[in-house]
Amino acid sequence: MNHQKDLFLLADLCMDTLFTGTVRPQYGQAEQLINDYALELGGSAAIFASQFTKLGGSVGLIAKVGNDAFGQILLQQLQSIGISTEFITADKTVKTAVGVGLSDGTDRAMLTYLGSIQALQLTDIQTEMIERTRHWHIASYFLLEQFWDFWLEFLPVLQQKGITISLDTNWAPRENWQQVHAILPFVDVFLPNEEEARCISGEKDVGKAGEWLAERVGLTVIKCGAAGARAFQGEEVHHWDIPVEWTESLVIADTTGAGDNFDAGFLYNWLKNKSLEECVKWGMRCGTSSLSKIGGIAGQVMQ
Repeated sequence: MNHQKDLFLLADLCMDTLFTGTVRPQYGQAEQLINDYALELGGSAAIFASQFTKLGGSVGLIAKVGNDAFGQILLQQLQSIGISTEFITADKTVKTAVGVGLSDGTDRAMLTYLGSIQALQLTDIQTEMIERTRHWHIASYFLLEQFWDFWLEFLPVLQQKGITISLDTNWAPRENWQQVHAILPFVDVFLPNEEEARCISGEKDVGKAGEWLAERVGLTVIKCGAAGARAFQGEEVHHWDIPVEWTESLVIADTTGAGDNFDAGFLYNWLKNKSLEECVKWGMRCGTSSLSKIGGIAGQVMQ
């Protein structure tokens, strides 16, 4: 067994049930038809881990599933990708978390049943993990509420040991955006999208949001969708467009996981000490590729 990992992360692991169509849900027992669906490995951390692994990285994924059919399917899917399940436990007392998404191609609505995500606890993080990694990635900060106080104690320990830290908060269902402010000084790489950057900083303008974050985080890379990405580091600001050849014939099936795939492409190269431009371009390549298929996994880049 390979004991060394490129990174560890806590997982908001869930079963994604994804639907695509040009409809909006209607109550009153209205039945509507959709175009397609997929039952897929879900959760920001799992999508990230899948793409990171396919690029050649090694991940320690810490998660829980229910002792049920969805839990078994998730474990099988992780193993088929090549992600170790040694840090994933099945809990008989909870149901496996489930995400429901309805996408019209350019936008999506999401519903989440937390279940086994909430069952993940501090005891699931083992001391040996610190000795087995060089990086820690925090995904879905706002969903993993039970770890908010823990990060304030744990991140300084990682920092003292020279372990770098990255963060992608994802959306805050309770819109308590200021909650994350306390851990920003410990973060080496922050990877929000435009709306998350605005909400966390309190700035309406993305540029101002980036500047606000740059005062608190080592490096901030804001994902701007079709407009590419902007990086803020100290007083330096950079912008990269998505290469036309990646998008000119692209038919968007679903936006689920595009940001998580960007994170994986970026961090895989950042940990190899590649240039900022190359890291961003790999992030954009992975994020753009994922748009062609339903779910966050099927369209991933294979190295």
